[in-house]
Amino acid sequence: MKQANHQEVENTSRRDFLKLGGVAAATVSVGAAAGAGFVLGRDPDANVGYGRTEAGKDMFFDREPFRVDVAPTLEVAGKIERPEWSDFLFHRVGAMGKEMKKGWKPTKDWREIPNERVREYYSRYPERWDDMLQSFVEKAKHDENIEDHRDRFALGWAYSAAYMRGLYSNFPPKPQGHPDEVDFQWVKRERQEFKSPKHASELIKKMAFKFGMSVVGITKLDPAFVFKNTMRGMPDWDDSIPKHWKNVIVFGTPMNWDPLYAAIGYSTSYDGYFRAKNAAGLLAAYLGELGYAGRPQWPGSDYEIIVPPLAIQAGMGESARNGILLTPELGPNIRLAAVITDLDLEPDKPIDTQVRHFCEECKICADSCPSGSISKADKPDAVVRGYRKFAFNQDSCWTMWRQGPTETAMGCRVCIAVCPYTRKNNWIHALVKETDPRDKTGLTRKALLAMQHNFFYYPDAEAYHGEWNGGRFAGYHQPPEWLRSENYLKVEQTWDYDGNWEGF
Repeated sequence: MKQANHQEVENTSRRDFLKLGGVAAATVSVGAAAGAGFVLGRDPDANVGYGRTEAGKDMFFDREPFRVDVAPTLEVAGKIERPEWSDFLFHRVGAMGKEMKKGWKPTKDWREIPNERVREYYSRYPERWDDMLQSFVEKAKHDENIEDHRDRFALGWAYSAAYMRGLYSNFPPKPQGHPDEVDFQWVKRERQEFKSPKHASELIKKMAFKFGMSVVGITKLDPAFVFKNTMRGMPDWDDSIPKHWKNVIVFGTPMNWDPLYAAIGYSTSYDGYFRAKNAAGLLAAYLGELGYAGRPQWPGSDYEIIVPPLAIQAGMGESARNGILLTPELGPNIRLAAVITDLDLEPDKPIDTQVRHFCEECKICADSCPSGSISKADKPDAVVRGYRKFAFNQDSCWTMWRQGPTETAMGCRVCIAVCPYTRKNNWIHALVKETDPRDKTGLTRKALLAMQHNFFYYPDAEAYHGEWNGGRFAGYHQPPEWLRSENYLKVEQTWDYDGNWEGF
């Protein structure tokens, strides 16, 4: 008996030793190859989402082996409730902006907020009002100081402004009127009948790629993710959902990779927003010509639905620690849009690629968050409208959005840039995205994270803040050469860049 136990311990020790040796070998191998991988990553052809083949098939992940019936990052943990109008940050800040133009001045008492629906939100989250108040302070600091740094960020501002002007053009037109009419505005002829919902889905996905999108999925409309009392063009809308809203086509495209890595001052969300918005309009017009309804949903705030969980149900990816969609190809570097339609489509199933386990161990985005808004818990620690997830404070996140060194002070993107899944299409990324979801032991994940934590440079969270707040305008990477003012403009370089070459 003792001999058997001794043999069992010896075998276990040997297995553990071999596992540890495997982890060490994998870590050293991946680490040694990292330099070569990042050199390859500098090639523009490695920009995932801008495919060398027309539909980018050489870059994309086969989801079929990972299809499941229930998305693991949409775990039900309580009574499912629809989102309130005020749960959307941009609804709240837009409403408060209008009140401030009328003369209202925010005070420490949230009960003095004039807008009833905004006041309802802070009655549920009174502890967040201090964060929102701080955002007004940060915006004032930004406005007082930002012009002093224009020489440094001039090209970044111009890049952002170009896409912003396009984003606020009138295509697709903002809905005005009842959805039973507006959603059919491009229907001019009788419907074309599809051979089957499967054929319809195949064609619509191909068209989303033709219109410039990188990842696309289809799901049934889930009422759990439709805002209450929200309908663009209908200010007095109630809780009802139009009967013709059957399916949701969700799609997305990455933000330009090199500026993203150099967040905050050199990066913009508007490039991804612009492409996604245009695709939503094009797809809605395409559906209309075939006789079907199309209601586009596009960033930054033109929504009746919460898009990321519907993208999860459509199998595009899973929810990351920071609460946004993480796809196998693009990580969280994806800007989403959607079209709601009455066309009968074959829905996709969600996927399980072990993202939750990865995020439970990683925590890089939480450690890097300049506003401390992302939970560092070992397991999801909040229940939001009936779903279990990692806690996230959108109001404190907004305080950082309002002080970034951009002309408008809008955006941060640090949590997206530093995510290990936000990588270009080099062979290391391809190896990880194909291996980790299939490795039930977790050894690939551990090896990858050991490399990320030990071989890569991450500025301190405070360093991302502006100089007027004690930071140094840090970026995960240095900005690309075409965003460096001193390379093209008659300016004196009085600054250094925080962020090593390609993140090392």
